[in-house]
Amino acid sequence: RVRPSRASCVATADRWGALGTAGVVRRADDSAEVRLFGVNYVLPTASDYRAAGYLHLDRKKLIAEDMAQLARMGFDGLRLTFWGDWEAADSAGNLIANDHLDLLDFLIARARERGIYMLLSPIQLYSSNWPDAMADSSPRGFGRIFGKGRMGTDPAAIAAQVNYLRQLLGHVNPYTGVALKDEPAILFVELVNEPWHHPEDLAGSVRYINALTDAVRSTGCRKLVFYNVSQDFRIGEAIRRSRVQGVTFAWYPTGLNSGHE
Repeated sequence: RVRPSRASCVATADRWGALGTAGVVRRADDSAEVRLFGVNYVLPTASDYRAAGYLHLDRKKLIAEDMAQLARMGFDGLRLTFWGDWEAADSAGNLIANDHLDLLDFLIARARERGIYMLLSPIQLYSSNWPDAMADSSPRGFGRIFGKGRMGTDPAAIAAQVNYLRQLLGHVNPYTGVALKDEPAILFVELVNEPWHHPEDLAGSVRYINALTDAVRSTGCRKLVFYNVSQDFRIGEAIRRSRVQGVTFAWYPTGLNSGHE
């Protein structure tokens, strides 16, 4: 039942969503079902950020043009893939105000203006250097320091993620004047992208998921909180017992790169 909304070409994304009965996400103002169609978007960080730099292009201009084109195509959804764990935070999860964060803020403002709602995915775990800069050792965020395998088990890694989530959601976007936790165009928070699951440790897995969920809620954020299930479906029981409200799933129907336009 996912389909594009033509209204997104002109409407501002400023209507809150909430989880209704039977797991259906509905608008808070009129109870209409939220049905979004869109794409993953990476330009503020990682390979897309570097690609624009290789061509000496104005990244903000690219973002503005992309949001206009998406709206013209009737897209009203966007996944904000943000490598903040590598490129906009330190080893302890303290948020760093740099070009990556500035571009994320700019993107959120432009998407909202175009009627595009967003899922925020703030922790990516995989190397931000892939595939073109694997020898680059400059990113010093907690994602690089701890690595994907330790994120759900190492107390210091979990503390860094909690710290980072709190600071990022409390961050006030200078282009909108609104903290990310209160941004109406961000409907969902996907806690972690494709985490390394540890289903054999049910209690520990529940504690980890709840720690990140509680970090989001501690900021006063009321957005829907989802956890990704892509890596191992055995984690389902831990997710069910946790305080998250739903799951996300990554699907690559043509492979990670299809190799043609």
